[in-house]
Amino acid sequence: MGAGQAISAIGGFQSASSQTAAKNNQIAANYNQRKASYEKGNLDRLAIYQAKVIDTEINQDTIGLAAVKAISDNTLAEAEADRQLEAKLQQIKIAKLKGTGVANEGGRSRSFGRNAMLAAGRSEGAIADQRERLSVATFIKNRKALEQANQERVDQWRSINMGAGSAGPAPKMPKFLKGPSKLGLAVQLAGAALTAAAPAFKGKPPGIEGKPPGVPPGTNLTSPIPDMGYNTELMSGFVPSIGSTT
Repeated sequence: MGAGQAISAIGGFQSASSQTAAKNNQIAANYNQRKASYEKGNLDRLAIYQAKVIDTEINQDTIGLAAVKAISDNTLAEAEADRQLEAKLQQIKIAKLKGTGVANEGGRSRSFGRNAMLAAGRSEGAIADQRERLSVATFIKNRKALEQANQERVDQWRSINMGAGSAGPAPKMPKFLKGPSKLGLAVQLAGAALTAAAPAFKGKPPGIEGKPPGVPPGTNLTSPIPDMGYNTELMSGFVPSIGSTT
């Protein structure tokens, strides 16, 4: 009976320990999976931010080069238009030096060639006006190109100036289950041992049969002690002798 109880207690303890270990392993696996996902998400967040920083730096150079090219194109267009205006102006000056090719016959000498000179002057003034307008238009175009480039550069930096952001809360360490109590197992084993030893205390010790030696026949060892008629006064200190007749 006691051995069976001990085996049952040990088996139950081992079974409970195995079940607890399996559940704790599952809890640990779930926690490790959540932790790995958290760490991967954090690394992805930092990697994406670093990629944005690199792209922004590259875009800064691209925007600057685009602005420089636009200004250069505007300057070249202005120079080409100014060259054409200068060519027209030179033609007007040459025409003025040649004159009208008509002799002055008097009478109207004071107005001779006046209209041609006025027309040439008007042409020169128109060319000067066009050159001034061309210069102003080129300045405006270059200014717009610079402002647009600066705005694009600011927008690029604004997309990363807040940094990579903060990571979310990390998964908390789970609480693992407690296994069966070893003290409880010890108590069960002790109870099983007592149960196994109980039958041995019910009978007489081995090797003892009958009555102890020196006991007269017919004496019942379980009967109460008989009253011998002595009334002992323990308080007086007097103890009468068994063999005394007085």
